[in-house]
Amino acid sequence: MKKIKLLLAASLLGLSCMTAFAGALTSNKDIIGSWFLEYTKKSPEDTEKKPMGMTWVIDNSQLIQKDIPQVRGNPYDAPAVDYIVEDGNLKVSILGRAGKYDVYSVVEKTDTTMVLKDNKYGTYMYFTKK
Repeated sequence: MKKIKLLLAASLLGLSCMTAFAGALTSNKDIIGSWFLEYTKKSPEDTEKKPMGMTWVIDNSQLIQKDIPQVRGNPYDAPAVDYIVEDGNLKVSILGRAGKYDVYSVVEKTDTTMVLKDNKYGTYMYFTKK
């Protein structure tokens, strides 16, 4: 009986590890396109969503944040920044800080949705593909 429980636990652990890495980025091609950032949350279990309403346009080498909302006035676009995919993470250059990056890990990714975790603040970002 102990062997069966141990085998079952090991197989479940193996399946959960495979699921966690199923959405990992392998190259820039995995995220190319326009991604609408719908909302952010402090954790996946959190019920409070912070609406964002901006678009990340990602091509082969640059990321542009478009339609960034403002409290007053019209939405604006941020300047393009470089990004790389490294170790399954998205590393986005910080504007004006050479060699510094914001790092986002992939929590979940399908063809039409993507959830990133901001490794600096721990925020979860929920995207849909445009």
